[in-house]
Amino acid sequence: MKKIAYMLLTVAVMAACTRKASVSNSSTQKDNLYQYSVDLTKAENDKLEVSLIAPKISVDQINFYLPKIVPGTYANYDFGRFVSNFKAFNSKGEALPVEKADVNSWTIKNAQSLYKVTYKVDDTWDSPEIKGEKIFEPAGSDIDLNKKYAINTFCFFGYFDGMKQVPYQVSFTKPEGFYGATSMNFASTTATRDVFQADNYMDLSDAPILYTRPDTTVLKIGGADILVSVFSPNQMANSKEIAANINATLNAQKEYLGGKLPIQKYAFLIVLSDNPNLMSYGALEHSYSSFYYLPEGTSKELSQTVKDVASHEFFHIITPLSIHSEEIGDFDYNLPKMSKHLWMYEGATEYAAGHMQIKYGLVDMPQYLEMLRQKMMTMKMMNDKLPFTEMSKGVLDKYKNQYMNVYNKGALIALCLDIKLRQLSDGKYGTQNLMRDLAKTYGKTHSFKDDELFDKITSLTYPEIREFFAKYVEGPEPLPLTEVLNSVGIEYLPEATMKKVSLGGINLGFNAQTKRIKVANVSKMNDFGKQLGYQLNDEIVSINGQEFTMMKAQQILDDYSNHTKVGDNVVIEVARKNDAGKEEVVKLSAPAVLVDVTEKNVLRTVDNPSAAQLKLRKDWLSTAK
Repeated sequence: MKKIAYMLLTVAVMAACTRKASVSNSSTQKDNLYQYSVDLTKAENDKLEVSLIAPKISVDQINFYLPKIVPGTYANYDFGRFVSNFKAFNSKGEALPVEKADVNSWTIKNAQSLYKVTYKVDDTWDSPEIKGEKIFEPAGSDIDLNKKYAINTFCFFGYFDGMKQVPYQVSFTKPEGFYGATSMNFASTTATRDVFQADNYMDLSDAPILYTRPDTTVLKIGGADILVSVFSPNQMANSKEIAANINATLNAQKEYLGGKLPIQKYAFLIVLSDNPNLMSYGALEHSYSSFYYLPEGTSKELSQTVKDVASHEFFHIITPLSIHSEEIGDFDYNLPKMSKHLWMYEGATEYAAGHMQIKYGLVDMPQYLEMLRQKMMTMKMMNDKLPFTEMSKGVLDKYKNQYMNVYNKGALIALCLDIKLRQLSDGKYGTQNLMRDLAKTYGKTHSFKDDELFDKITSLTYPEIREFFAKYVEGPEPLPLTEVLNSVGIEYLPEATMKKVSLGGINLGFNAQTKRIKVANVSKMNDFGKQLGYQLNDEIVSINGQEFTMMKAQQILDDYSNHTKVGDNVVIEVARKNDAGKEEVVKLSAPAVLVDVTEKNVLRTVDNPSAAQLKLRKDWLSTAK
């Protein structure tokens, strides 16, 4: 099966409600406990059967739900699409009447006598027969018998109406030798069976599990155990190397958060894919873990991608874990209400992930300015006049196509807020301090009211900050980037001509069949490109010895632009068809030269910054807590 298209499965109406089924009474029904069990060894056609000994029900009729949406996804995924053969039984094994209420819910009648529910769940990664919205892989599931089981718990386990707060016990029968990597603690474990417990549905759905033959490494950072679990189908990467790659980043994040992490355990669950048609990848955050779906490569090749993605996801331990609105604290999985504060949940998180890297020397100033520049360029391609709070509230439907701006304009909002706070506090207070104060004010169990957050932040900081939110977050005014960046000695030019090392004045494209980046246009090729000898439709294999793939392209281009010096020998390998139509790898080389390049959204440090600019820049980028 493939993972592109989906078709809604329908559940057949039971022909005879009095038909009996075999019901095991090995588990005793309890008033307030969901008792789930899944046998991973009995997958058939990428499906697993889920069995539930239900908590006691006090009403005659009740609805059972799987989620329509889950936190962090901002898309209606309808996980009920992947459920089939839904049945309910009393303790005698007699079938109870069940009706399919909608795509994500089932109505069970005579519910006071309900003992057991069973159903089958198809995986989301490769079920082309199930129609509907494509599920982002880190938010889905994969059932690959005796190889790996990627389990986002909300794909498999549901809840009864009004009973999300009831505790859960989940049992997995697993292939011998398999390990279930997760942020949850084991209630019990043997060679073939694991049992987990969760206080409520929110905690259960917030804890994915990756079952594979173990490749795990544990780091001790800031008082927390950081688990790194990796599945690499061709053993190109391993957890020890990836953990070593992100160790410096995680330690920098610990320092950024004040020297100690506000958690005891965290899990990085990383699935690498050798799918040659992979076109998208990424991660989904959870409170105490994050789930990754990335193209397979060596640990060295994956290093920067994992660092960039992991630094963002890991910072979600602050928000929404410790800072969240009522819409998230009491999340409605089937009738969701969106918060208007995506600027904080995703934007401030994305900003912190980059800000931390330059503060602690993981990137240099040119690299950091290029990060900001890319966000500015993307922001300007979107609706920059749309109030950010309005976009956040309508992100599931009306403004769905604006969602990616949370990582761009959202991060730039946080950048401006940080520098504004530094200005007002004489460098002593910024967004790092603000997020810590908000976490102390609220915490995991206390939600803020959506309409009150801006006033609360103002009470913790300065009256001018309320005006900032009114103009630039609630209002349509463009961010004051020129003014804000100038205050730290960074010049922002909407357009400028600069002398830079050139790649040849070519336009790049993508060959979907070979999955390579190609030379798509040579009409404006400069003398350097001619000296190299590019030809139309050349496919770039490597630049200065670095394999040039979609995953690494931006990183390699940035490195080339920032670190290549005039006269350096540039070597570019291209795949090119010869006269016989056979592909050959051709090596092109020429000494690097400077050319005039017109660029938009140019950022550069000013030549002669004032003492005030230098002080504020130091305060902004200083590692002092």
